[in-house]
Amino acid sequence: MSALVARGHLVVAAVGNDGPAAPPLYPAAYPGVVSVTGVDGRRKVLPEAGRGGHVDFAAPGSDMARASTQGGYVALRGTSFAAPLVAGRLALDLSGPDRAGAARAITDLSRQATDLGARGPDPIYGNGLVAFDLRTSPVAVGAGHALFAGE
Repeated sequence: MSALVARGHLVVAAVGNDGPAAPPLYPAAYPGVVSVTGVDGRRKVLPEAGRGGHVDFAAPGSDMARASTQGGYVALRGTSFAAPLVAGRLALDLSGPDRAGAARAITDLSRQATDLGARGPDPIYGNGLVAFDLRTSPVAVGAGHALFAGE
């Protein structure tokens, strides 16, 4: 990971779903990796989400939709669904590997983040919540299908 980060690649990873008392998971805990936790529709951290000083950002991680093998969609949750939302937001500011650009993108996203929890960066929400506008909310889930409405 350190070689990728040194070459200007921006690496984003989920903090994991082993609970708040679990040791930090990798690659999210590597220095230079942007680590992401998940929140629910009430902006509360997922109870199963990892915690620690390595947490950089929070993003929606519940009521996410996945295709069902029976057709339609089902709702699911986890920090792995939050990480791509942060990666996408960071990617908007980058066109390729660029150490200075990556640092600027992280700083800009930190400034845009909504502070949650303890004031300032904290081990639960990191620098705060981003991409909340990209979350989906289940309107109805039943017999192998779900309807979702963006909020």
